[in-house]
Amino acid sequence: MGDAAVLVISSTVYNEIDSEPTVLAALVVGRATDEGFCVDLGDGQWAVMGLVTYVPKAHLVECQRRVAAQVLTNADNMLFKILVTPEG
Repeated sequence: MGDAAVLVISSTVYNEIDSEPTVLAALVVGRATDEGFCVDLGDGQWAVMGLVTYVPKAHLVECQRRVAAQVLTNADNMLFKILVTPEG
């Protein structure tokens, strides 16, 4: 992904399917707050859960770091919150 960082949120089982060329990911930024749809990853990084998309596996260059299971739980909870929030 070049200089962009992402939090891969699709499951390990899904990610390891050779015939599946993509993973699901959320953009990681350095400046955000817990207001809105962002999740604190620690070390000054935030996952923007409102910007979930697919990323080709071939574009993922390296694993910069791993996050704790609780961070992934927080990300899952935020996705659920987004899905159940009524419009308007």
